Amino acid sequence: MKKLSKIFLVLCFLPFTLQADSFDDVVNAMKTSNAENVSKYLNNNVELTLLENENLCSKVQAEQMLKKFFEKHQAKNLIIQHRGASAQGAKYAIANYESNAGAKFRVYIFMKDTGHGMLIHELRVEKE
Repeated sequence: MKKLSKIFLVLCFLPFTLQADSFDDVVNAMKTSNAENVSKYLNNNVELTLLENENLCSKVQAEQMLKKFFEKHQAKNLIIQHRGASAQGAKYAIANYESNAGAKFRVYIFMKDTGHGMLIHELRVEKE
């Protein structure tokens, strides 16, 4: 009976663990300036703001734009300043991003569960 209750608890918390991992994967991909890995977690249409350019774009367009950004501003460090979740299960984070050239940016990541896992619906990178 104890074994059964342990299995039940693991199964109950497994979805929360998997969701946290996808969020952490996005953060790690940004830390390594890897647009391809970030794009794995982009929704089919994403609200993307890179500095002064604000766009509603496809996953493919967003990946290309992120790739150009990372080529120009390769990550030296990314530190999460604030992280949270809504009652509906959306997750968000605010981070400080520093490039190898010393430029500093504020990053906002907003992810929602689409039924196929947590996906980025909005990503903003603004000059600090």
